[in-house]
Amino acid sequence: MDQLQQLVLENIEVYVSGFIVVTGALYYFFQQKRREQRPTGSEPQVELSAKPTEIPREPPRANWKDRLSLGLSKSRTDVWGKIGNLFSGPAPKLDEIEEVLYSADIPTGMVQELLLKLDREGKGQSSQGIQHLVYGFMKDKMGPVQHSLHKDGFEFRSDVKRTRVLMIVGVNGAGKTTTIGKLATKLKSQGAKVIVGACDTFRAAAVDQLQVWCDRAGVDMVRAKDGADPSGVAYDTVARAYAESYDYCLIDTAGRLHTNQNLMDELTKTKRVMSKLNVDAPHDVLLVLDAITGQNALKQAQEFNKALQLTGIIFTKCDGSAKAGSAVGIVDQLKVPITFIGVGESVDDLLTFDLEIYLKSLVGLETT
Repeated sequence: MDQLQQLVLENIEVYVSGFIVVTGALYYFFQQKRREQRPTGSEPQVELSAKPTEIPREPPRANWKDRLSLGLSKSRTDVWGKIGNLFSGPAPKLDEIEEVLYSADIPTGMVQELLLKLDREGKGQSSQGIQHLVYGFMKDKMGPVQHSLHKDGFEFRSDVKRTRVLMIVGVNGAGKTTTIGKLATKLKSQGAKVIVGACDTFRAAAVDQLQVWCDRAGVDMVRAKDGADPSGVAYDTVARAYAESYDYCLIDTAGRLHTNQNLMDELTKTKRVMSKLNVDAPHDVLLVLDAITGQNALKQAQEFNKALQLTGIIFTKCDGSAKAGSAVGIVDQLKVPITFIGVGESVDDLLTFDLEIYLKSLVGLETT
């Protein structure tokens, strides 16, 4: 039985070996035939790309007017654009227009004035005609106040040798620290020598955040130990600014609710201490307002103005709210101009306020 099994295995090996030899011979035969049938010079060619793949370039940064227009698009669509549509029918719907204006947190007195103007002059007007009416109304309200602003105080001039002290205030969450960082970066890029005083001595995280901004901008910062007297930090910063001939001294203050009288008194003390070094210091007191807060922003501005006699407003986060138009009422009621406006998170999204560009972007008119 063992001999039979061995014989079978030997025969299988012979057959397998023969199969492999025959298969190999057939493969070689057919490959030779294919080469003989291929036309001369038809060797396969490697196809090369006409040109190397180009790395897409980053699109150019939109200019300021375009960024402002984009940032105010929510206000323009949800508020001012609706007014033109409501006048497009045979009979203007003044009650609906009134509701739209109140939803934008426009002060009551201004709403009534605008309604009277639209009722008197808007009938039969095209949508663009209504836009011009609204634009003219708001420009009349803001124009005289904005023209009182000395813009040269916020644009560095190398031929003017002076130290300008700016005190920046605001409630928690308005974007004050970020705004100071952007402002320091803006002034530094113009060639100014800038120093920042970190007077929020009770929140180490806020001071650390400001330090990051100052390091990034390449400007100096004065900070004290946690819990130090804020007015003392302000005094030391202003003293160093004058001694070392800095062009700008930015004083950051702790965010606070405008309803907290003790904290508001602390601000007035800080302002008073700085004036001991120079009777004109601080040269400007700027309030950072968040556009999202709408009508509450007016209440904040009223209280800060009462305590500190504001010289300017920085209006931030206008790209995230339909209430950016509330700036018109704030300027009209307080008679305090807007100095800067922010419509984005990039470092260059804080620029000097331009009334004409702002209003035309707000109502949807072409800017020149």
